[in-house]
Amino acid sequence: MTTEQTFLITYGLHNFVSHSPGHGQNAFVILRREGLDMVRHATSLIQGSYGDRADIRLV
Repeated sequence: MTTEQTFLITYGLHNFVSHSPGHGQNAFVILRREGLDMVRHATSLIQGSYGDRADIRLV
């Protein structure tokens, strides 16, 4: 299991956030079907842990 997968599982994001490695960045995809509060929470956690190395997208 990768560090990013462990991160998603630890914070309970694995049900609606997926990760794929990119060129020097980590791409996180958040499903919009989740409530706005959960999307904000996930975004905050990802930005706090990965900062500028994270590319966060909502689909």
